Amino acid sequence: MERIVNKMLAVTFVCAAVFGLVSFLLRNTDHDIVAQGEEEFELYEYIDIDLQRLDVTVIPYDGEGIRITYKNDLPLAFEIGDNRLSITESTNFVVSLFAGRESEFGLYLYLPRRSFRDITIITGLGDVKIGRVDSRELNVLTESGDILCEDMVSLGKLTTTSGYININFEYVIPETEILSRRGDVDIKLPPESSVSVDFQTDTGECHTDLWSGQVYGSRVYSFNGGDKHITAAVERGTLTIV
Repeated sequence: MERIVNKMLAVTFVCAAVFGLVSFLLRNTDHDIVAQGEEEFELYEYIDIDLQRLDVTVIPYDGEGIRITYKNDLPLAFEIGDNRLSITESTNFVVSLFAGRESEFGLYLYLPRRSFRDITIITGLGDVKIGRVDSRELNVLTESGDILCEDMVSLGKLTTTSGYININFEYVIPETEILSRRGDVDIKLPPESSVSVDFQTDTGECHTDLWSGQVYGSRVYSFNGGDKHITAAVERGTLTIV
């Protein structure tokens, strides 16, 4: 019986090795990169992005239209209608065994330096990094991906389950919301800005050099009169305000 088992294991190993070698030799080299490209679109005021693992970087630039470059293990689908550009992962996908490193993947969205009405970005594992983009509403939702907003000037609703959120406000738009269940949140306020931060938490804590001491539990922090109200709901993580 032991000899039979050993023979079966040996045959299985040889078959797996042969399959792997044949797959490598017969692979389509175009398939190695799976899906990458560059797209250009005219201006749309509403932008929706819904992806699973892909990192998203939004970059303002001095141009007229919208530019997109990407590399992903799944093809992307672009849909246009009603002044809206929607970007999703294609359901007609092909799985590649030679897709390359995930660290090479990403979507780069280049937006003209003008005002947009609504930008919504949803990812599962992917990180989201946003430059100085002016939008009436900026909605970002991740499962475990980090969210980084540089020179924030939009009315934002930033939500994550377990990712890290870092916001550097150029100026604060009232009613901005930052929501995190288990991740930490860092907020940098403009110097001398009049802001109140409604810190809501279950077991989290808030650290700030702008306020004396360290506080556990929910509290409203008021800075320089607190004219502009924002909400930071951090259920279990740490909120840091600088």
